[in-house]
Amino acid sequence: MPPRNVNPSDFNQKKLVENGPVFCERSHEITVDRPLSEAMPLFTPKGEESWVPGWAPDYISPETGETCEEMLFITSHGDETTFWTCLEWQPEAGHVRYLRLTPESRVGFVDVQCRADGPDKTQVRVVYQLHALSHSGRAYLRDMTQSAFVEMIDRWAQLIREIRAR
Repeated sequence: MPPRNVNPSDFNQKKLVENGPVFCERSHEITVDRPLSEAMPLFTPKGEESWVPGWAPDYISPETGETCEEMLFITSHGDETTFWTCLEWQPEAGHVRYLRLTPESRVGFVDVQCRADGPDKTQVRVVYQLHALSHSGRAYLRDMTQSAFVEMIDRWAQLIREIRAR
């Protein structure tokens, strides 16, 4: 069943042009000055608590917040609530993939791939694939330009560097 504010006719080509995209994919790569074994956990819900301001997930399952496939958690930002699940958890391969749903706005995938770049650095590739579910979702996707995404992910690298300085 579609969210209450979504009219299937909104997704025709004319509406797509008028109201913004219904899908976008963005990717960017950063370098984290940590070995892979330390960098990978930073991109888990628990790990992000150490560097993302205001990040305070409500862990549904497991309640401990341990990252595992099918874990469930909820985040809030402003007046939005987002439901998350971990689809793939492969720490030995430096990979994690999440599904996120912000009701009546957007749904998408967040994919993080970490790979060692020498003994003390890790390359981190972040990919967002987002689908709009409503007018507000299309507005969000319209604002999520490649340059805005690069700025957001570069900010992640800066925040991670700052936790070393604390």
